[in-house]
Amino acid sequence: GIHPVPHYKLVYGRYIIELTAAEWRIFEVNLKKMSTSEEHTSTSNMSYTVNSSGKYVISIAPEMWKMIMSRDGFAGIHPVPHYKLESGRYIIELTAVQWGIFELNLKLLPTSTHELHNKF
Repeated sequence: GIHPVPHYKLVYGRYIIELTAAEWRIFEVNLKKMSTSEEHTSTSNMSYTVNSSGKYVISIAPEMWKMIMSRDGFAGIHPVPHYKLESGRYIIELTAVQWGIFELNLKLLPTSTHELHNKF
């Protein structure tokens, strides 16, 4: 519904676009239409989906959870997200802004986890 399609700039590996207020409303509606059950990225240690409210639902294996907690993986995210345990995995929900902070924090984890967080 946005015509012409907005031009973008690539800045630090992120796509930047400018939208008017009307275009933003159309964009928000389009985002809500996207499938919410699609799993975006998955490793044996962590996977995530985006739910219908736009929150990132992250499933984390116990070993990875311990590393994240011991290395202050939620630094800058306030309050620290609450978790629930499902099938032995830690499940948390993050807003888009919190997800961005969490992604940056993952890059600070030890080298042995680089394969994991390079996928996110």
